[in-house]
Amino acid sequence: MRKQFIATALACCALFAVSCSDDDNVGSQYDPANPAIVTGFSPSTGGVGTRLFISGKNFGTDPSRISVKMGKNNCAVIGSDGDVIYSIVPRRSFDGNISVGFLGENGDTVQKFSFDSTFIYQPKTTVGTLLRRVDDQGNSSFIMGSFDVASVPGNDWLVFDPKVKDGEDRILYSCDYYNGLRKFNLTKKEVTQPFTRTMYNTMMSFTFTADGDTLLFPDDNQDAVSAQRPNMYYALRSEGFKIIRAYNYGPCAMSIVSMPDGSKFYTSWSGSTLYKMIQNTDTFPNIDNNRKAMFKLTALGAPDGHTRMTLHPSGKYMYIYMPQVGCIMRSDYNAEKREFESPRIVAGRARSSDGCVEGTGGAARMDGPWAGVFVYNKDYEKNPQPDGEMYDFYFCAAYNHCVWKMTPNYVCTIVAGRGNYNVDGQYIGYVDGDPIKEARFNRPCGLAYDAAESTFYIGDIDNKAVRYLTTE
Repeated sequence: MRKQFIATALACCALFAVSCSDDDNVGSQYDPANPAIVTGFSPSTGGVGTRLFISGKNFGTDPSRISVKMGKNNCAVIGSDGDVIYSIVPRRSFDGNISVGFLGENGDTVQKFSFDSTFIYQPKTTVGTLLRRVDDQGNSSFIMGSFDVASVPGNDWLVFDPKVKDGEDRILYSCDYYNGLRKFNLTKKEVTQPFTRTMYNTMMSFTFTADGDTLLFPDDNQDAVSAQRPNMYYALRSEGFKIIRAYNYGPCAMSIVSMPDGSKFYTSWSGSTLYKMIQNTDTFPNIDNNRKAMFKLTALGAPDGHTRMTLHPSGKYMYIYMPQVGCIMRSDYNAEKREFESPRIVAGRARSSDGCVEGTGGAARMDGPWAGVFVYNKDYEKNPQPDGEMYDFYFCAAYNHCVWKMTPNYVCTIVAGRGNYNVDGQYIGYVDGDPIKEARFNRPCGLAYDAAESTFYIGDIDNKAVRYLTTE
């Protein structure tokens, strides 16, 4: 019986692929005078996108008159031949209770059926594309507007709004080196530019202050030694982040860390130096003539470079990295002195173009770490990690063309990208799908994480796209 049903379902799938493309074929309607009979569904397990077939009698062939739900989630009804309904399992259908409704002329439900058995939902991890628009030659330009028309080819640095609450629009901010800040409203599906590119020279990254109400932007102002030009700007949430003002004068800045205690630190090109900003007055902009050098990464073998930082949620330490060397460094925060201590390499080594090898600590090899984010791991609640650590660190390695994960034990593994190498001997490309088996990137750089949706957003630079990695 089950084999016969599956065979019928597959035949119907082929039928629907033809009939649903015919705009003139509206289909026969469900006949409420003869109640529908629902007998079963198949398969019994699957993930998002699974083809779900529901068998029975008197369904009608008009999919607009049929409703299928998985818990509270609506399943897309693709078609019906009267005896089999073909639908698609939606994302995050953890409640596997399937209900089928048959609608009257006014769209009201005239008959409803629920199964005693449930569909077992299997969570799935996949790489997809949020936004990409290129011409026939692969070129793209910046265009604001709805996701249907927008184009944002450069996304070197991504940060998810830390103050978004349940029910509010979900906001992703992005910048690239030359073109400044962009705002992705993921709820309204539109892209806007909070302010035009004026005043500053180039924007390498940006960060929120600890209270989430101020954005700080470093400026690579091309002055590596003096405090003659602004090297930081700020924008306020109360003004919609639409106005930027000079915040600090100092040598060129690549990245900023804003501590909960109010201290500010920034990295600069010469010596790959970390400076502590010394605020001289209560007014801004500050003239940072008394800035204090915490350390130089050149002491670890790194060159002058575009040093970036990601602060741990606890504020106890940060990870430091730069595209020019294949390593991740850690610097602990001395809360009493309000200073960062000299860093140490925790993964990879301070050499450029250092390959791509999964491993622990110094055995790992990575090329071009560009941006990273800490992500809470619930598994560590039951499996304690060193120092009670609850976060993994994810980062993009631009020249490995993949996304990495580093555990509290400094075990480094690839979680997305470089898929299907045996097909053509290539790691670079533009492919969505299974993170390891199929997905490919072309110089992924920016990385942000939406904890509420368990979704990473990735600035895929040479594909001129914003990609996503979603884990249900």
